[in-house]
Amino acid sequence: MLGVVVTFRDATHMLQQQDDLRKVNAQAEQRTAELNAVIESLPHGIYIATPDGAVRTNRWARTMNGDRFPAELKTLQGALAGEASTETVRVPGHWIRSVATPVLQGGKITGGVAINTDVTQARLQDEALRKSEKLAAVGQLASSIAHEINNPLESITNLLYLVQKSDSIEEMKEYAQIAQEELARVTEITLQTLRFHRQQSKPTRVDLADLLRTMMTLYTGRLLVRRLTLEVKLADSPPVLCLEGEIRQVFNNLVRNALDAMSEGGRLLVRLHRQTNWLTGQSGVRLTVADTGEGISPEIMQHLFEPFQTTKEMMGTGLGLWVSKGIVEKHNGHIRTKSRRGKGHGTVFTVWLPLDGSPNLAAEEDSARCADQQ
Repeated sequence: MLGVVVTFRDATHMLQQQDDLRKVNAQAEQRTAELNAVIESLPHGIYIATPDGAVRTNRWARTMNGDRFPAELKTLQGALAGEASTETVRVPGHWIRSVATPVLQGGKITGGVAINTDVTQARLQDEALRKSEKLAAVGQLASSIAHEINNPLESITNLLYLVQKSDSIEEMKEYAQIAQEELARVTEITLQTLRFHRQQSKPTRVDLADLLRTMMTLYTGRLLVRRLTLEVKLADSPPVLCLEGEIRQVFNNLVRNALDAMSEGGRLLVRLHRQTNWLTGQSGVRLTVADTGEGISPEIMQHLFEPFQTTKEMMGTGLGLWVSKGIVEKHNGHIRTKSRRGKGHGTVFTVWLPLDGSPNLAAEEDSARCADQQ
């Protein structure tokens, strides 16, 4: 006997699961679309790379560099290798700051993401501020030089008056000899000033001890007028690869600040010695400039290396230390300070510079050497 077996199953639960799955997929697609819209709208270049070499970009990235990641930057490549990094480079037409990090899933690197920002305007503004600080430094130096030259010129004027009044040949010879020494002093100040402002576009090996001796000559009169005691300890050290004009600007700024902090006597210490950076093992030199002024308040110390921060009220531009920090870091060095508020306690600045400068400076030196040999 043949028959039919009919089986009935309740599909309500299955239909509900399918409906829930459709809703989850729709939500996922909506969130993906929202995320894509956010990425496309960001005013930064976004680059998302996978280990197979595929790179996804947003609209801003394509506007800046087309579909390619700037060859001058190594951040995205480093992210794929598991390294987070930040780099600022100049590409044709503008400056770009890139921040990159690896993408991790379950402890494994599945890609890398880099965010590139056009910082051209910020760089131009920084450069304008640095130029204004240089102009201010020139004005302050001119005042110091005028004072230094005026003293021997006054002496010469007095000596000429004595020569006119004297009837003794021996006295006249003595006055003439002193006048000649004073003129030699004016000549020396002039030569040191010319050397002080000699600018170089290429890095060179510089004897920083010699540079400091030259620079301190320009402050002799100021030290005497303010009744300041000068202690200079310059140990022999190898020459440093640097842009001499920029490093001179840093040293001059620190010494000038120390002098300004001591209006009524005190002690200025300038020390230079060789020192190895124990973190990196790099050989370098360390400059210390210390004063016995009234120190810097904790409130100002927190922002000391920011632009427009000054302890000199109407006298300073507030850019000197900011510019100095930028120059030192450009040379792959660092600048530190300690201060204690109160008369006689004073402030200590230290600058450490590697003997071989930064990689960029070393590359420039090699290029200049090759050009000279051709």
